[in-house]
Amino acid sequence: MRKVTLQDLADVLGVARSTVSRALRDDPQISGVTRTRVRRLAAEAGYHPNAAARALTHRAAGVVGLVLPRSANFVFANPYFTELLEGIASVAEAVGFPILLSASPTPDYERWLREGRVDGLVTLGSSLSEHDLERLEALAASGAAVALVGEPTRPTDLRVVLCDERPGIDQACAQLAADGHERAVVVAGPADAPYARNRASSWRSAAEAHGLEVLQTLLGDDTFDAGNEAARALLRSRAAASAWLFGNDMMAFGALKALEEAGLRAPDHVAVIGFDDVMPSALLGLSTVHQPIRELGTQAMHGLAAAIRHQPHHTVTLVTRFVPRHTNAGAGAVRCAALGGRYRSRPVQGRQRRSAHHA
Repeated sequence: MRKVTLQDLADVLGVARSTVSRALRDDPQISGVTRTRVRRLAAEAGYHPNAAARALTHRAAGVVGLVLPRSANFVFANPYFTELLEGIASVAEAVGFPILLSASPTPDYERWLREGRVDGLVTLGSSLSEHDLERLEALAASGAAVALVGEPTRPTDLRVVLCDERPGIDQACAQLAADGHERAVVVAGPADAPYARNRASSWRSAAEAHGLEVLQTLLGDDTFDAGNEAARALLRSRAAASAWLFGNDMMAFGALKALEEAGLRAPDHVAVIGFDDVMPSALLGLSTVHQPIRELGTQAMHGLAAAIRHQPHHTVTLVTRFVPRHTNAGAGAVRCAALGGRYRSRPVQGRQRRSAHHA
């Protein structure tokens, strides 16, 4: 059936098309009687506004964008983004904004906003280059609505929702020290990713603060395969670290697979600690640093909605915590690596015997 138009309603009522349009917008200059007649006929005829035309009239797209500066393969393989999107979508639906999703290592933020594809966008502040951050700040200064998930490399006036990573990382390192560990390895994400460098630095600082020597920091990719390869390399090198600290859970999952393939397991041979606490972590028993990913999404979308309405804003900081499960050593036991070419563990009684064990 042909779609009913504003002109169809105007012809039936014997009024101008502009009168029908204004009546449907509840324009007070149109009489109450006419507004009632127009709305009644529109309902009876099954009239629905043309969203595209309305967007052009009001200079609004009626949608918001989630722009992820990562490859589509990476995004859809990582449960982190599923949880983040769930949080964003739960608020976007409630406030009436459908979501457009883009995953690209080189997103064109300016095109999205200047061409009016979206009324505002959410992106990952912790993955922004200085150039992209400057572009987004310029766009926001001209009236664009922008919200960042994760802290950018420097202070900004953009709306930011972030997680303080230090509490959870500190708790994890304190537990490892209490379990008797002395040496650790940090396996982080890409060297050119600000968040990966910052997380590696947080792991090193917390480990050293609790008396753990960080033997090396490996920077590469932040995928399952990268974690698997890093773990296999550590096994081949017979690294003396008894704890592996990862930049995200996906890398830690890869490491657990490498241990399984070698006939080993955590924590009997090495403690494995992840970061994020995505859903599979609980299923696999991974000890990890929990960050409230879904809440990051909800808070970011609330901030974006406020920006679209030109309402004041403030930075929102959430908190991480350590979730011990099955891959970190139990109390009173230290897991030791590569002694005489074989992996083994031995229970100890406190730090004095542990020191002798490593001598």
